[in-house]
Amino acid sequence: MKEKIIVISILSYYAKQIFAGTKHFEFRKSPIKNEDLNKPVYVYSAKEDKKIIGKFEVSKVHKGNLDEILKITGYDKRQDKGEIENYFKNSETCFALELSCVNKFTCPLSLSEMRKIQSNITMPQYYTYIYSNNPLFDKIKKLK
Repeated sequence: MKEKIIVISILSYYAKQIFAGTKHFEFRKSPIKNEDLNKPVYVYSAKEDKKIIGKFEVSKVHKGNLDEILKITGYDKRQDKGEIENYFKNSETCFALELSCVNKFTCPLSLSEMRKIQSNITMPQYYTYIYSNNPLFDKIKKLK
């Protein structure tokens, strides 16, 4: 089986909070696979940055309804809980990825740099795998 890395897209606003240490959960409407737990997840900061800016690991995936997820993550007591409520509006099941081993890169990799290596690369709305036979694989794994 080919080795792979996972790249997750996160809006720049939230990605910056993760790497500033103020956001410890990433909220999603579907989970990542169990096989990807406790492995590096590379963060593509979408919208403004358009760069892979760091990585983290997902130590646990919490699943529940909106009220349960808000309580588990502590967002039930936060002023910004409305953002999460709005995101999960009309969702019966909600997921919160618990983040650990957060590491911001000193030299991020921009989408334009990635396209010099692989011209047709696009970043996903949620996440994608990049396999070891892809020329970007080694470039991303070497980011620090």
